[in-house]
Amino acid sequence: MKTVNVRDVRNKFNEILKINEEIIVLKRGVPVASIKPFTKKDLVKYYLEMAQEASKGAGLTEEEGLSILREVREELEDEDSY
Repeated sequence: MKTVNVRDVRNKFNEILKINEEIIVLKRGVPVASIKPFTKKDLVKYYLEMAQEASKGAGLTEEEGLSILREVREELEDEDSY
């Protein structure tokens, strides 16, 4: 597992994201955070939470929300890569 200090995160964030593996962020040599790529599970959870918020804001019924959820789930299952 790689480590970077806070200064490097500030100055080289885009480069750090390209590493595409979990990275531990150190502040004065002490671990304070981690940066990790999203997994497929993380992405699904994120999109489901966003869909739930959007459906509440749009005033959808529960049945309408479930219908949209089924459609999104099918799309995500059909996609093999993100």
